[in-house]
Amino acid sequence: MSPARQAIAGGVGWCPGSFSLQWNRTSTLMRITHIKPLSAATLALALTALLAACSNKEAPAPAATAAGTTAAASAKAPAAESDADQATSQKLGLYIECFNRLDSSAHESFTRYDVWVKDMKVGPVGNEPIVYGPSQIDPAAMVSCKKDFAQAASQAPAMAALDADGKVYFQTLDALNTVVQDAFTYYDRGNYKDDAFAKGKQLHPQLMERKQAFEAASEKFSDELDVQNDHMLEARMQKLEKEQGRTLPYLQMASMFRAKQLIGVVQADTFDAAKAAERQDAYEKSADELLAYATAHKDEAPMFWSGYVSATETYRKATKERIRRIRDNVAYTEGDKMMLKPGSDWMVEGSPGSATKAYNGLVEAGNSLHGMRH
Repeated sequence: MSPARQAIAGGVGWCPGSFSLQWNRTSTLMRITHIKPLSAATLALALTALLAACSNKEAPAPAATAAGTTAAASAKAPAAESDADQATSQKLGLYIECFNRLDSSAHESFTRYDVWVKDMKVGPVGNEPIVYGPSQIDPAAMVSCKKDFAQAASQAPAMAALDADGKVYFQTLDALNTVVQDAFTYYDRGNYKDDAFAKGKQLHPQLMERKQAFEAASEKFSDELDVQNDHMLEARMQKLEKEQGRTLPYLQMASMFRAKQLIGVVQADTFDAAKAAERQDAYEKSADELLAYATAHKDEAPMFWSGYVSATETYRKATKERIRRIRDNVAYTEGDKMMLKPGSDWMVEGSPGSATKAYNGLVEAGNSLHGMRH
C-alpha cells in the first residue's frame, strides 16, 4: 500500500457535432491518491455520465414487421438498458462521492499528529516541544454521508460485496471519528497541559487501533469500488465505440481509463516492473492514438485542448521515471528521503508522489476543458 490516498474524480467528454463539454466532478471517481489512487476509487462518474449523454441520441423509429406492426418490444429494450445503467451510476455515485469526501479527510486527520509523536507504537511521552492533535474528520460529510451510504446500500441494483464493504467502511470510520473528535478537543483546548498527557496517552492506543481497522476497511471498499466502476465504464466504452467509432470522445475516455489502470500499479511502494511496463505501453498507445486523432481533426478539439495534451505528456514522463526506478532498483538519496513525505514527495523523480501528482494533473486538465452540459 502506498503511503498516502486522496481523491478526486472527474472526466470530460463531448458528443460529435457539438463542441460543448459535459462533466461531473465529485472528489474520486478518478482520485488523487492518499493511500492508493484511484483504487482509492475510480475513473468515472463523469465519464460514465458523459457516455449516457453522448449515446442517448434519438433512436430511429422501429421498423414495421411483416404483419404491419411495430417492434415495440425491441424499442423498449434500449430504454430498459438505459434505466439500468442510470441506476448503477447513481448508486456508485453516492458511494464514490462520499468516499472521496471522507477518505482523504480521515487520512489527513493524522498528518499533524504524526509530525510530533516520534514513535507511533509508543505514543506521546509528555515532553514533546510541539504538540498537535489530530484534525477533525469532515463533520458535515460524516452527517450527510451516513444517509447517503444507507441510501446507496438499499438502492438497486444490489451489489452484495460492495454494499457489505461499504457498511464496514462507514462503521469503522464512525468508530475512528468518535476517538478522533475526543482527541481533537483534548489537544485543541490544551488539556494535556493540565493532566501531564494522561488522557493523551490513554487515547493513543485507541486511535491507532481504530485507524488500523479503518485503513483495512478503506482499502477493501476502495478496491471493490474500482471493480464495479471499471465494469460499468468498460461496458459504456464499448457502447460508445460501437455507436460513434474511435472518435475523440471514445479515444479520450479510453486514454483516461488506461491512465487509471497504470496509476493503480505505479503508485504503490513496490510493484512488478514488467506488469507496469505493459500498462505503460497500453497507456502510451492509447494516448498516442488520441493525440494523433486530435491533430488530424483540429476542428473537433475543445477549448484548452493544449493544456490536456501537456498534462498527458507530463503523466507519461512521470510514470516512465517511476517504472525505471523500480526496474533498475534505483535507491533514493538521503536528500530524496527527506522529501518523501506528504506535501513534498511529488518533487522526487520516480516517486509514487510524483506519478500521482501527474495523474491528478491529467484528471484536472480534463475537467478544465469545459463545464458546459451538452
